[in-house]
Amino acid sequence: MKTTVSVGNEEFRSGLNFFRGNIGVIAVGSAIRGFGGGIISTYVSLYFIGLGGSPLTLGLTASIASVIQCVILLLGGFIADYYGRRKIMVLTAFYGIFFPLLYAVVQDWRIFAVLSIIGALGVMSNPASHAVVADSISPQKRTTGIASLQVVSSLPVIIAPLIGGWLIQNHGLLDGFRLACVCTAATAFTSALFIFLFLKETHRHKLAAKLNSSNFNTLIGFMRPPRPLPTGLKPLMISYALVMFANGAVGQYYILYANNVIGLTNLEWGAIVSLQLLLVIILKIPGGWLSDKFGKRKIMILSAATCAPCAVLFTLAHSFVQVLIVALLLIVTGIYYAPAHEALQADLTPRTMRGRITALWGICSAISTALGILAGGFLFQMVSPAVPFYLFTAAELVAVFFIINMVREPMDKEA
Repeated sequence: MKTTVSVGNEEFRSGLNFFRGNIGVIAVGSAIRGFGGGIISTYVSLYFIGLGGSPLTLGLTASIASVIQCVILLLGGFIADYYGRRKIMVLTAFYGIFFPLLYAVVQDWRIFAVLSIIGALGVMSNPASHAVVADSISPQKRTTGIASLQVVSSLPVIIAPLIGGWLIQNHGLLDGFRLACVCTAATAFTSALFIFLFLKETHRHKLAAKLNSSNFNTLIGFMRPPRPLPTGLKPLMISYALVMFANGAVGQYYILYANNVIGLTNLEWGAIVSLQLLLVIILKIPGGWLSDKFGKRKIMILSAATCAPCAVLFTLAHSFVQVLIVALLLIVTGIYYAPAHEALQADLTPRTMRGRITALWGICSAISTALGILAGGFLFQMVSPAVPFYLFTAAELVAVFFIINMVREPMDKEA
């Protein structure tokens, strides 16, 4: 009995040690920021329509923002590998405070669209953030570690959609959303301050001190994505692009379909999203453990293949209970893909180029998502609200076929 207790204590201490240092800072900062963002993110599509926009202009706006992210992510990857991770993460954290406040005062969808596009500049820190996480977790526990981080940082987000739905239900769509924006700005400031005070640098490039106007060509050369790509990254990137295209085609339109076609209230949809987030927290760490134990590629195939038909099932739902069941199925099947994919990417990427590779990944994701959003908006408005969900299923199945035939795991993982 004493031995069992000792082992349990060692495992518990190991879990606590994992969340010390930068991983703990990122977990807390992301939890605070995610909670605030979750209050408004579920209802952005409805607010955009409420300001006079349409599904097509919504898709166009989101697509432009995604394309803008391409250049910004490339710059962010260069900064992460050349100047270090911390500065850019702190700067963009404070940059993100202003946009919820601006969203709260706009009266026209065109201004909202412009602000959304400018706000996309905040993704500049994404490569640095992913690089810090990869730098801080051992290869043997990378998927489990990433999943654990995502779970802990998502805990407060569970109740955020309910808060946003309650505000909209009681104050109306426009006024309720604006109140939610004020709450989001407050949490963004708290998160930015926490990151500023406690985040530590994990990588300083040896050329950083030498960069000046006389060696501008060095900067340009370093900023370019690495060529050739590390072995195995290209097919992994293509399969990921297909998955992101599929998600882009439906992500903005779930709530519009649930609200306008099925007839759910905003509070009912908020409850569904909150239950989805709760299920994410329950399943993500076991999913990460399964990926580390049985193989990331196998888990990616299983996740994408079982998730594919769920979007079609969503279009067949006609009540709150039916939508809830399908929405939870989407989580049960799809939750394991992202941690396994991110860990496999880290396994294939040397530490010295992680920022730029992550930026390249973000560019691929942004372009694919932009195309998906634009296609989804066009199909939703001009053909049928159900067609984007059929497109999701088709793209996911193509991704599964590609992973099976092209993606392989490395024998030796990068540290």
